[in-house]
Amino acid sequence: MRLFAAQTPGSTSANFIKIPVSPIACGLNEAYTAMVGPDSIMYNPGASGLLSYNSISVAHNQYFAGISQQYLSVNFYTPYFNLGAFFNMLSSGEIKTYDINDNATGTTSSSHKYYGASISKSWPRYKQDRGKADPMLIADSWTRITKVKDYRPMVYRFSVGASAKMVSERLDKEKASSPLFDAGAILVLPNHWHLGASFQNMGGKQKFVSQTDEIPSLQRYGVAKDFVSKKEILVITFLLDSVKYSDYKNFMIFGMQTDILKMFQLRLGYRSQKDAGGKVSFGLGMNFDRLTSKESFFKGMRMDYALVDYGVLGPTHRLGMQLIW
Repeated sequence: MRLFAAQTPGSTSANFIKIPVSPIACGLNEAYTAMVGPDSIMYNPGASGLLSYNSISVAHNQYFAGISQQYLSVNFYTPYFNLGAFFNMLSSGEIKTYDINDNATGTTSSSHKYYGASISKSWPRYKQDRGKADPMLIADSWTRITKVKDYRPMVYRFSVGASAKMVSERLDKEKASSPLFDAGAILVLPNHWHLGASFQNMGGKQKFVSQTDEIPSLQRYGVAKDFVSKKEILVITFLLDSVKYSDYKNFMIFGMQTDILKMFQLRLGYRSQKDAGGKVSFGLGMNFDRLTSKESFFKGMRMDYALVDYGVLGPTHRLGMQLIW
């Protein structure tokens, strides 16, 4: 398929879409294809279909040399399917400009963003489960979301989803944009086994001035499994992703999350990508559910932090917040 035709690093455009921003996923070094959460829309739109509540997720990435990144996503549950929307922007700040004689001429700036919408649907889908946690899924850290207690056939859960998005870049007065498409699916088996696959950034080319380059497409395959102690005092989740960009060879990502008392989360991620600088990421999170009343409109609130190291370039920091209702 041409969508995943071989390309080489440096021959593709809009490579800013490879920069992650979600603190939860970044703490796991992006081993997130088989996970279900408010940020699933960024890694596997199919996984969003298993969310039984509404959510909003925001994040900030303090990148290198004054570059910053902002992210927002929302998910809405309906009895028939889930709808989502997202926005991601990378800003350079001021860039000094010079003429051919190396004399300062002022400043300019650049911006890089993508935004879009998604739709996802799960099977089986029980309308009365709205706002309740499915006990077949990997144990979540929310405390105000009660689990479904009536009998259900605990056989499988399956969900598919798709996203349409627009990538847009600006460098001084030059602009370029292109539509892209994502698709994904997730299968949940007994004993909290999640199997996920997604295909992202499909069908895009971008023209800057007179040069046209393809936008790097992406294939992701992931598996996730948790181990739960009595009364869910301790939950340890292991994740493994296989990732293939159209302009880079396949690499593996391993992630681990430890959830203590459904309040504190510690995360660790490792990737085998050889020229990515640092290979290890760290993350931590805190759930503030217990500080909200049962009558509150928002049923869950959390904050998360991730440190992603880029070797000689140094560390970068992500900070985010999630609300559910």
